[in-house]
Amino acid sequence: MPLIHAAIAHTSGIPLGGIGAGSVEIRPDGLLHEWQIFNAGRWAPQAPCGLRPEERILPEDCVFVLRVATPGDVQLRYLALRESLHDLYSAGWARAVQSIQFEGTFPLARLRYLDDSLPVQVTAEVFSPFIPLDSRASGTPGFFIRFLVRNRADVPVDVSIAGVLRNMVGLGQESRQPRNHVRKVRDALALHLQADGLQPDHCSTGDMNFAARGGEVSYITGGYRDEYRSLMFWRNRFGIKPVSVLRRLREEGRLPNLAPKTAPALPEGVEVSHLTVEEREVLLQQLLQYPFVYDHYHRLCQVEPSLARSADFLQEVAMHLDELRERGAEWGYAALCSRQQVNPECEGEALFTVSWFFPNHLSPSGANIGHQYARWFSSSLEVADYLMGNASSLRERTLTFVDAIVGSSLPPEVADAVSGQLTTLVKCTWWTKEGHFGVWEGLGCCGFHTTDITYQGSFPILALFPDLQKAQMEHGAKFQREDGRVHHFFTPDFSAVDNGFDRVDMNPQFVMLVTRDYFWTGDRGYLERLYPHVVRAMDNTLLLDRDGDALPDTDTRRNTYDVWDFQGSPAYICSLWLGALQSAARLAQEMGDSERAAQWRGLYEQGVHSFIQKLWNGEYFVLWRDGDLVDECCMSDQLSAEWFFAASGWSPLVPEEYIERALDAILRYNFRRGEGLRNASYPPGKPHRLAASGNLQAEGLWTGIEYTVAALLIARGRLAEGMAIVRDIHDRYLRAGRFWNHVECGDHYYRAMSAWTLLNAFTGLGWNAVRSEITFAPVLHAPESYYPFFTPTAWGVYSDRTGAGHQQAEIAVADGALRLCAIQLPRWQGGREVSVVVDEQPVNVEVAAEGRGITLRFVVPVTLSGGQRVCIVG
Repeated sequence: MPLIHAAIAHTSGIPLGGIGAGSVEIRPDGLLHEWQIFNAGRWAPQAPCGLRPEERILPEDCVFVLRVATPGDVQLRYLALRESLHDLYSAGWARAVQSIQFEGTFPLARLRYLDDSLPVQVTAEVFSPFIPLDSRASGTPGFFIRFLVRNRADVPVDVSIAGVLRNMVGLGQESRQPRNHVRKVRDALALHLQADGLQPDHCSTGDMNFAARGGEVSYITGGYRDEYRSLMFWRNRFGIKPVSVLRRLREEGRLPNLAPKTAPALPEGVEVSHLTVEEREVLLQQLLQYPFVYDHYHRLCQVEPSLARSADFLQEVAMHLDELRERGAEWGYAALCSRQQVNPECEGEALFTVSWFFPNHLSPSGANIGHQYARWFSSSLEVADYLMGNASSLRERTLTFVDAIVGSSLPPEVADAVSGQLTTLVKCTWWTKEGHFGVWEGLGCCGFHTTDITYQGSFPILALFPDLQKAQMEHGAKFQREDGRVHHFFTPDFSAVDNGFDRVDMNPQFVMLVTRDYFWTGDRGYLERLYPHVVRAMDNTLLLDRDGDALPDTDTRRNTYDVWDFQGSPAYICSLWLGALQSAARLAQEMGDSERAAQWRGLYEQGVHSFIQKLWNGEYFVLWRDGDLVDECCMSDQLSAEWFFAASGWSPLVPEEYIERALDAILRYNFRRGEGLRNASYPPGKPHRLAASGNLQAEGLWTGIEYTVAALLIARGRLAEGMAIVRDIHDRYLRAGRFWNHVECGDHYYRAMSAWTLLNAFTGLGWNAVRSEITFAPVLHAPESYYPFFTPTAWGVYSDRTGAGHQQAEIAVADGALRLCAIQLPRWQGGREVSVVVDEQPVNVEVAAEGRGITLRFVVPVTLSGGQRVCIVG
């Protein structure tokens, strides 16, 4: 009996598409799911257009098939795992591969198609351009599918890979009539998918493109869906005759180069029986461009050539067209095939691209806000030209980013978390033609650029695409209320916000975000534009301190935990306020506002004292205190600002001993292996209060918060404890089959992008663009290690090698420009006598010992560009 190892079906994958451009997911079954490229669906809910049930886009609407032939043997395999693709009655030769090995590291999915009956090994790289510091390339509405075929036989193998793609243009419009054309794009063959009869401003009005290169490329511009499965039945007086594009592909190894532009139809008013022989011949040649006619005609020619050219044959075609029309069969499925001979131990390559252009992004308000990509392209044909014309460089730059993470010294679970949560940037973003950018709080849930979620989720946006982070922050600031309260989220688009101004955590979060963005980008204009908003936010939160102890104590009920009310002085809110005071004082100093700088610094010092006196219970900071009332629930997020400061490369806010002991309590009471890190719990013997006891959010598992606690632990050298949390998240979501889709209030939740701060924790990265100072303090001690680093101006790899009494560190820039005045290495294990070389040229530095570490100050600042490096030996 067969032994089957069943596993959960994975319902998430790697999204393909551009930032704000729409997406589709490649999943472990080899198929493309959740086509969200039409400004509708969960990506654009409540849009004034949608699809009828019969128009639903299915994973089978884009399928790839492999055909391999050796002397005496031909095999055909679906490069996908789907029962519905099979026709077990009449086409037993069209089978799925045995299994697929799926490796997803955003933005790349690598698929290895396993089938021990084949003489070849087939793999695929599926990805969209995703390039740090290049939001333009990373916002491209399209993706690559690169197949590699290695011949493991001792004879040449004839290899064909065919892809079928549905024309989805105009879906949801009753008058749509698909129209497909053959085009040439660079050195590739392209099928341009369009439609007639469309409304100019409809969501689905636009076009798509399917292109291929590699070997001999053949095509069919359009057909019916059933023709591309195993069979389409042709009923006539001689019985039921199967028609199959796949059967012809199996026999010939190529497609017949048919180029119908629109769905088949007889000329209006034509009666076949009344046509002359010459007229029948003309009509026959027109109809032979359609796959089902072509296939049946050529098979009939093998048996009865005269019948194939008779009026009876054309009459049968007319009847078949009537049947197709009556049952509403959809025409427009296009196909491309790459064929080549692969010699023993050699490898063949076939490259496909899918691109789209749907410029009418309609807001629920009815406004056509468009897409940013419409500023760069005017059709999907231009997108295909861009992809094919730059395929090598786009692939190299994208995979360099991928390899920097997965090929580093990061533990695999951390690398997976860091890259995995970046999927949200493609899955959940809007980027309008005017330039407004925002991330859905959850896919189609709540709104965009939710301030209390941007607080945790925006670290990778700042590091990878600082222009987008600054854009959403500046636009959000425009909606600050006159009393200083900052906005909650944008809805229904970027023209308005909700009425969530009552959340008291957002003002201090806003201040910290502005401070981080400024010091990491060095953008003076950004600071000058947002500093007045910072002042108003600070003044407003100061009003919440009624007892004069420098901590908020009034109107603190509402916050990001929005079904869990606080009161008095909550530790979570007060921690954020201490972070805001320290941050605002730094900004005031930069602005020359010495009076406010002194005021906020004094309040910070007073606030730290009050924070400990008021909220410390000897073991952790209590949930809240309100006069004589206290809630001693232990909250995982009680030191939120400490995480933010550590992730930004800044010094702690409260004395170290309190941070350490609070973390001890959080782990003791809130974390269990195999269960996760809860948001809060009551330690044994502590009295419960109604608001927190049994509360859904208090007892919930928010991965966005779990990652922050793990990152803070790791940054403080508590590696094993932080990794225990990370591994628990990894296991939990992998077992659930939704590894790339973390849930909170909605799917693909923005807060979980806080996973990026695990990278900063492991590297000990600190960056001050204003002072041109960078810090590296890796927490893992190994003889040799490599870590990627990302700043808003440059990214690269930091590596070090240590031995007995010596160390060599290197900063290699992959892209961008990194201006350096100083390098801080707090965990330097080498000697104090160091030499510094920039691109093999010695440079002069001043070395200062600071504790166990060193600081190097360049006598003359250096700027490293892509490909350049600085090496430090001591």
